[in-house]
Amino acid sequence: MTARVQVGNVEILGVSDGESSSPATRVYPGHPEVTERFPEYLDAEGNVHINFGCFVLRADGRTVLVDTGNGPERQGPLMTELAAAGVPDASVDVVIFTHLHGDHTGWNLLRESGQPRFPNARYLVPKADWDAGITQDREGGSFNRDVRPLESLGALDLIEGEHTVTPSLTTLPTPGHTPGHTTIVVRSGGQEAYILGDAFLTPVDVAELEWVTSWDGDGEDVVRTRTMLVERIEATNALIGASHLPAPGFGNFVTIDGRRTWRGVSL
Repeated sequence: MTARVQVGNVEILGVSDGESSSPATRVYPGHPEVTERFPEYLDAEGNVHINFGCFVLRADGRTVLVDTGNGPERQGPLMTELAAAGVPDASVDVVIFTHLHGDHTGWNLLRESGQPRFPNARYLVPKADWDAGITQDREGGSFNRDVRPLESLGALDLIEGEHTVTPSLTTLPTPGHTPGHTTIVVRSGGQEAYILGDAFLTPVDVAELEWVTSWDGDGEDVVRTRTMLVERIEATNALIGASHLPAPGFGNFVTIDGRRTWRGVSL
């Protein structure tokens, strides 16, 4: 179900392309103590639940979609949720990616025609992730299926650094999970929000900034990025929108009994 929040004059919709679960010891392979330390974040089998969240930002007269989920192969509900929220494909002006892992790029293209699913959108791709994808160039992978065709279709724009999407939306480089991992910062009416992508994957690494997950590319960069984000976000108590934290992905960082934790926002 779609969740809506307002940050100044920017409306943010949280939508999902489904959920999955994974053993916590597989997500945090260097920390077998995770099941004893954080039972409150796990199910009875020791799994962490992973939401596949995406976000729609209505800002400055533009409709911006952040990430496009797993795609039709996983039969997720993203397109149904977007339609129910009043976001038809043709209304999307910009698609921007936090990074290019396949669970964030899956609905980019129509499988039957190969054309962009969001026909009026510019697709903004972090350059460092594009460069890494071109170098790896794995046949049959999600990069070649979902992202690389955008160039020949004329729908691709590469971005890097702090890029202005609209006057209220800018990008912030947050490398580590991938080389070009990007956070979208919302500033409007004296309020802030951060669309974090996979900078934080579960509530466990909110509490333990140095616990690198099995999906993180560069552990040292991950820790630096998380530390920077925590300092910025806690300084203003900014709202967070995160891809894989519990649905609908909206919340805040709070410190309780000396331990930082994730607290979802009641909507």
